[in-house]
Amino acid sequence: MEENTESAIYYIKKSFELKNLKLYKEAIEMLYKALSCEDLPFGKHNEIIAQIGDLYMLLKNYERAIEQYEKVLDNDPAHIHSMHQLCEIYFILQNYSKALEIAQNLCKKSQNVENYVNYFRILFKLHLFDEIKELYKGLNEETAKNDEIMYVVSKTEPENKFELLEKIIRINPNNLQAKLDLGILCYEKEDFEYAKTLFDETAAAQNNPKAYYYLGLIYNSQNEHTRAIDNFLKAIKYDKSKVNNYYFELAKAYCDINWLNEAQIALLRSLSILSDATPYADTVDEHYFLLAWIYSKKNDTKNAILNLNLIEPNSHIWGRAQVLANTLKAKEGDIIEAKGNLEKLYETNKDNSMIYSALGEIYKELKLYKKAIEIYKEGLKNFPSSFSFLAEIVDIFIDDKNYDEALKYADDFIKIYPNCPSAHNSLARIYYRQKEYKKALDELLKLVKLDKNNAEAFYFMGLILNDTANPEDALKNLTVALNLNPTKAKYYAQVSRSYNLMENYQDAMLFIKEAIELAPEELSYKKQAAMLAEDAGDKEASKFYKNLVQTSENITKMRRKN
Repeated sequence: MEENTESAIYYIKKSFELKNLKLYKEAIEMLYKALSCEDLPFGKHNEIIAQIGDLYMLLKNYERAIEQYEKVLDNDPAHIHSMHQLCEIYFILQNYSKALEIAQNLCKKSQNVENYVNYFRILFKLHLFDEIKELYKGLNEETAKNDEIMYVVSKTEPENKFELLEKIIRINPNNLQAKLDLGILCYEKEDFEYAKTLFDETAAAQNNPKAYYYLGLIYNSQNEHTRAIDNFLKAIKYDKSKVNNYYFELAKAYCDINWLNEAQIALLRSLSILSDATPYADTVDEHYFLLAWIYSKKNDTKNAILNLNLIEPNSHIWGRAQVLANTLKAKEGDIIEAKGNLEKLYETNKDNSMIYSALGEIYKELKLYKKAIEIYKEGLKNFPSSFSFLAEIVDIFIDDKNYDEALKYADDFIKIYPNCPSAHNSLARIYYRQKEYKKALDELLKLVKLDKNNAEAFYFMGLILNDTANPEDALKNLTVALNLNPTKAKYYAQVSRSYNLMENYQDAMLFIKEAIELAPEELSYKKQAAMLAEDAGDKEASKFYKNLVQTSENITKMRRKN
């Protein structure tokens, strides 16, 4: 038949073309014209009306779509496609009872696996778990092996969930939801390596935010904080719902690497999400506590106390809040009173890891190293997964120049946490004190591979390379340190030292001036400037800085007398 504007076939073909161009309204218009054509083949009306229903579905005009499918079913009650589409619409509209009625009817008329998949999905939404189990028992072998059906069943059988999920993945390795659920089960069982494999596969395939979130939790628990941060940021990026609050865990990871400004921003964002939650989230006190801890690290006692005062006395973290409050008291100079209060809290808060850290800090401040080591050892015994106690013990032995003991604990540290930057930093400090510079540099290279944004590590490498008369290499590392953190006076002073070793006195003087400007109270920088001016033969500058040194020393002596 020749195509013309009166031809039904012409309008049908035109409709398909428009549909492919996503011009759904125009496609519907063509199908209505086809219905009015006299040459429309007998029995094709139902198919055209169903296609109009499909187009309304694509437009999300579900009311009009329902009208079309019901017209078809009035003419042909056994029209499977229309029944299937109606079931899908009612599922989308959360009218699960209506969807269930249609799904049951569909399965009676057709044993199609897809019909059973919908049937199981609807039963799950209605929490009809016993019906799910009964229906599953009655399936034929082939249908029972469908991975989507098995996945619904796995959510109703917690006792067999692990085995069912593994079976689903064997049947269909691309069932990412099953991999995600199995990964969460492995995480809860602390089978982190298997969990990581499953989460990695899920994240790589579909940028699943929950997979990235759990990877972040795992890496943070293993003290690989920068990898944790990378994953938390990806979780936030790909979370389309913006309901899941990943910012809190991100803030904790930032705290672990001492990125306090970033942690504070993440916490405030987290609090803004919590404020919109209904009911109000029960983690709010933890947010106030962590903010108080950040302010305490920034020596902003006023804001730290303000946030602690927001914590309710019946909160589960009230004990930790009291520990932090006394730590702040010690910082303000009431160290003896704080020590007494913390020792009393210790008697009733031995299940609180923070009490060991707080008491250890005060004992260190009072140079009671033996007591500090004892409290950290007890903390390590009660909280073996807390690497901070190991790190503190190592630091005390280093400060006390007991390098053999420090090395023993540092070796334990690196064995337990091979990918923890702090472990490599501790070893580097020991080797540096023992003048084993190559070993120290090797540990720092391992550290920066794990944490490429660690400014202190690059500074430390620069210092060692200057000590070993390699100022060119030192300068490369110190430049990285300054780019990462341009606010540290000691970085500028060390760069000045590099230029001095290269006999570039002009640049050396520029950088030591910057160090003095950033830390005017630091006497060593003024002495360094005086020596540098003398080496450069600049008598006027040498005299100026020597006088500056003398003035600073006199002020220090007067303060000691008072």
